[in-house]
Amino acid sequence: MQETPKPTPEQRVWQSNLHEPSYIGCEVSPVNLVLEGGAMRGQFTAGVLDFFMDQRFWAHHVIGTSAGALNGYNYVAGEDGRTCYLNTKYCSDWRYLSMKSFVRTGNAFGVEFTFDTIPNELEPFNYDAFRYSPMKLTTVASNLETGEADYFTFGDPKEDLPYLIASSAMPLVSKIVTYDGKKMLDGGTCDSVPILYSMLTGVKKHVVVLTQHDGYVKEPNKLQALASRQYSDYPHFVERMRYRHFEYNRLYRALPKMHDDGSVFVIRPPEPVTIGSMEKDADKLFALYEQGYETAAHAWPALKRYLGSDLRSVTA
Repeated sequence: MQETPKPTPEQRVWQSNLHEPSYIGCEVSPVNLVLEGGAMRGQFTAGVLDFFMDQRFWAHHVIGTSAGALNGYNYVAGEDGRTCYLNTKYCSDWRYLSMKSFVRTGNAFGVEFTFDTIPNELEPFNYDAFRYSPMKLTTVASNLETGEADYFTFGDPKEDLPYLIASSAMPLVSKIVTYDGKKMLDGGTCDSVPILYSMLTGVKKHVVVLTQHDGYVKEPNKLQALASRQYSDYPHFVERMRYRHFEYNRLYRALPKMHDDGSVFVIRPPEPVTIGSMEKDADKLFALYEQGYETAAHAWPALKRYLGSDLRSVTA
């Protein structure tokens, strides 16, 4: 018997109690969107992506690390506004992101609350919108045993959720995520800004969203001694942690040059981001979101010139 084809996003009847994906009726651009992590600094990225969605700019492939992966998860599902809404609403709830959550559950970023209670009970996530999306998401985690980045392209938003959890599992304050025979933590250790992976996909245009300002320099990890003891069974991962700041600073020096020569287009905070990794002040978080939105709006004319004919379905 011939299998009945799935309806397109335009043909599908969405549940009335769920957010209809914002990508409906839009054409996807053959562009890669590369998203850095940074815990609550991801509010800047949330503002940038909401501006993109308002302009009906949809990149066909999103590659995100940690908070960048979380932002990308909502972007691919067409969930405009969701990241900012959740961060500002639940930032003061200890079950969301806090040291209290770490003490009680072993994870500073509350896995059960964030990836089950919120999307399945409190703020329903439209899983079908992700499944039917014309875009795809690749998350970046760190493989503890190999000390290399683990790149995983989602097939299903529920079944593959462990990879999103792993990508955002911050070292020292998160449980190791064991899945598919791999032991993983936050991807920032091994690939904070996955631009090389993006280029290796063969796509010509790459839009990179950073969460640190121009001139930022990462210092050596002050908790390296603790990390070396905590992860002593994983020497390759410990080595990556020890030298991460060298790799990070080298890439941060290279990206502006790549932007200037047209290899990539970089959007980043115009000034130092001062919020904490576990920021509890909703007003500060919303201000950072607004800054991201405004920065993207300011960069939009130049971004359209960079994308040229690869930019599809923009508003007038």
